[in-house]
Amino acid sequence: MTDLLVFAPHPDDAEIHAGASIAAWTRAGRSVVICDATDGALGSRGTVADRAQEAAAAARLLGVAREGLGLPDGGLDESDIGQRNVLVAALRRHRPKTVLAIAPHARHSDHIALGRLAERAVKMAALHNLAPEHGPAVPGLRLWWYEAELPMAAPRFLVPSTEADWQTKLAAIRCYGSQLVRPDGTGPATSIATPEFLTWIEARGRAWGYQAGAAYAEAFDGPEALRLPDLVDR
Repeated sequence: MTDLLVFAPHPDDAEIHAGASIAAWTRAGRSVVICDATDGALGSRGTVADRAQEAAAAARLLGVAREGLGLPDGGLDESDIGQRNVLVAALRRHRPKTVLAIAPHARHSDHIALGRLAERAVKMAALHNLAPEHGPAVPGLRLWWYEAELPMAAPRFLVPSTEADWQTKLAAIRCYGSQLVRPDGTGPATSIATPEFLTWIEARGRAWGYQAGAAYAEAFDGPEALRLPDLVDR
């Protein structure tokens, strides 16, 4: 049983979009598991082996457990029952108190699909007669979406971050050296591999932090109303 399970479409997404909150929860003694839906094989930069090593380094830095779910990069499909059941199996295996997934308000098709797959899986994991080979049903799970690459217009809530937890987030993102801009400028251009990328992360965190009355904050939404105990006992 774990306190928090985080579904990420690719290695690095959990760190980019929710890394400071994850750092705060592990620092407070909460157990966190990141499940990377895909291995990022279609990424324009780096190899699968690179991404795996980088993800392991980021996990050590954040103090989380991590596993890959083996779903196809570029092929996540919210209507695929088999993919949904892979998420159901993860939920039943880890039996979390709280579930996070990337928001489906996104540009990347894998991000959109994973947010919807997680929404379906949370409900289906509670059905006792669905895929019993994946373990006993997990009733009462609640899902929260963390902000994707497109901004949330009206987040359901903000999680404030300290300077220390924000720096841990940035250090975890920097573990993904294959994806970030290189000093020599080599490698294909991507939205992440630009000098402005970390500046954007910083600006977004400070903007939400201003609204939350903190140095930084991260934004979350969800399909249901927030109950105070839902988000890792906050």
